[in-house]
Amino acid sequence: AAAPPPIAEARAAAEATPLAAAGLRVCQYDDGAAEVQGVEKVPSEGCTAPSATAVGRDFMTGGLPRQAVQDISADFLGGYVFGNACGLGGGQDERLMVYFPEVAAMTFFLSQDGQYPQLRQPAWILGARKMFIGLDGSARFNSPLVLDQDVPLVSDLVEVELGGVPVNVSGSMPFVAFESANQAYFGHEDYFKLQAARRNKHPAQREVGSGQFSFEKQVLAWYGSMALTSYHKDVRPALKGLVSSVGTGPWLAGLWWGDSQVGMLAVWIGQALASPTWGDAFNLDYYIYSDFTENPGNQCFVHSAANCAACLEHCRSRELPKTAYWMPGYATIEGGPCAKSASDCGENGIEDVVRSHGNSTAMELWNSAEKVMREGTVDSTVFDLLLR
Repeated sequence: AAAPPPIAEARAAAEATPLAAAGLRVCQYDDGAAEVQGVEKVPSEGCTAPSATAVGRDFMTGGLPRQAVQDISADFLGGYVFGNACGLGGGQDERLMVYFPEVAAMTFFLSQDGQYPQLRQPAWILGARKMFIGLDGSARFNSPLVLDQDVPLVSDLVEVELGGVPVNVSGSMPFVAFESANQAYFGHEDYFKLQAARRNKHPAQREVGSGQFSFEKQVLAWYGSMALTSYHKDVRPALKGLVSSVGTGPWLAGLWWGDSQVGMLAVWIGQALASPTWGDAFNLDYYIYSDFTENPGNQCFVHSAANCAACLEHCRSRELPKTAYWMPGYATIEGGPCAKSASDCGENGIEDVVRSHGNSTAMELWNSAEKVMREGTVDSTVFDLLLR
């Protein structure tokens, strides 16, 4: 991918870009909350609840045609699997490497990292297939590995143009990987920092200005990674032929311990800027979990008060098995993986922010978000500060 656009260019584009350009759709994937009203829903092919014993449909299982799965990577794509982890350890990125063995092989043989076999991000990988079943956003059912006996090998081929030449490529699960710009933003992690961060109560989560981990850098990370113009002109027809939406979970708020509300706002603004570069409609499919494999329970805070409390209780009452997540011991709360305290919930949720800002430009929300994060305190949620 090309380097991200200059921040001044992104801000200028945001002035004239409506947030509606993001094509925001929401899936509440077994989050334990009442249905969010006033926000378009992900179609049922890509959003069905899991059963007590098996996955449903989300962006990591696949099912919605032409929906890309977004891998929350680190500085490099590939996690820390080869020569480090054994089995299904780590976060979402490491687990996806196991379920997409073709992606894992590419990261190994085309490695660009000096320490681990990994690829630079952002990166699109087209044609790779998910060879196993059992992995959704929670990773609750990801062990043991079960080979997908029905994985398509021919029926999913789509003819696209690559460098001016027609080629057949699997269209079953386009794969895009990139990181949020907040890896290691706490410096040395410890109990007190992570306990605050998991409750969206650490001031570093709301950095504004032009610093390395500031909100504008999060917007730019999503925009630069998802803009079609970031990629070589020879691959753009193939991307357009295979992808019409991107599915994501709590980007920024996984194992980098960001604020889930801040992450949602950065994704929404960034996607609004990126979507017009594709020419056609390009939807942002935002999946909400009570128990995402990284930082379980934290994404509940994007809900309004009652839904947030219900979501947290759902996480607590159906605690993930230890095979489904990884976190340092000092990040656990009362010995478990879930964020738990309903007192940390705000009054306003994603539906309230969409209702109040959905007709605004990307720049209007960008300015408002930076203003409240600069002037407010962590005693109030970012959504509540926005809607005062």
